[in-house]
Amino acid sequence: MNKKPIYKTTAGEQAIMAVYEEILAEWPESTESLEVGTRHGRTHVLAHGRRDASPLVLLHGAGSNALAWGADMPEFARDFRVYAVETPGEPGRSCHERFSWQGNAVVDWLGDVLDALGLGQTLLAGISQGGYIALRFAVARPERVRALVLLAPGGVVPARLGFVMRGITCSMLGRRGSAALVRSIMGDDGVPQVAIDYMTLIFTHFRSRMDPQPLLTDAQLRDLSMPVLLVAGARDMLFDAQKTVERLTRLIERAETRLLPEAGHALINVSPLAAPFFANATSTPAG
Repeated sequence: MNKKPIYKTTAGEQAIMAVYEEILAEWPESTESLEVGTRHGRTHVLAHGRRDASPLVLLHGAGSNALAWGADMPEFARDFRVYAVETPGEPGRSCHERFSWQGNAVVDWLGDVLDALGLGQTLLAGISQGGYIALRFAVARPERVRALVLLAPGGVVPARLGFVMRGITCSMLGRRGSAALVRSIMGDDGVPQVAIDYMTLIFTHFRSRMDPQPLLTDAQLRDLSMPVLLVAGARDMLFDAQKTVERLTRLIERAETRLLPEAGHALINVSPLAAPFFANATSTPAG
């Protein structure tokens, strides 16, 4: 559990959440705001799509929230019942307590969320930190993951040391430093200005997690038997995309990979790649 407040000031938290509400107001009116209890605290979920459709769970990255899926949520909801889950300790509506990356807390938390939503087996997608959580859960509870989409996931290769040092430096420079860090993460591949502005606001007022995510072992990755799609940006400043592709291709028998030449770390508009992959997974017998 974290001891420091996750926001630097109360005013900063209020500013972040005010923009959150403004952006959410632009989502389809049929979007549902759900709150579920877990052994690691209250968790907020945005749900959209037909209730009788195959479930798809989305996990956002660090320093973000469910709104990161805004461009993809309507597209996914054409074919799936979509649940965008907000990780505790991140700048969304979930509780502020952070669970440890060590041990089974991350797996227990997501299992509790799925149980509370009434989901048995689900499709699962995660970006960056969310990709790490998705990997951890798929390794520990493979029977609950029908197919897995990983977008620039953590836990596969170490973060670039240069990026880590840049992040520390930028964190000392207030909004100017936050804006520079956001630009390096988001890249120039068609990221909307509203997303850049919102992430800059978050990075200015939010205390990011500094504890590294342990890398998954070769044995853990080899055990993944469900269909897996990896999408990575060749211009990723946080993780070496080529090494990520090479490691997962070598270890996961059913892995498909897409290396996007112009994309950075913050992958957006991924539904044209992920939705057909998930549709094929749900039309193919499990196993």
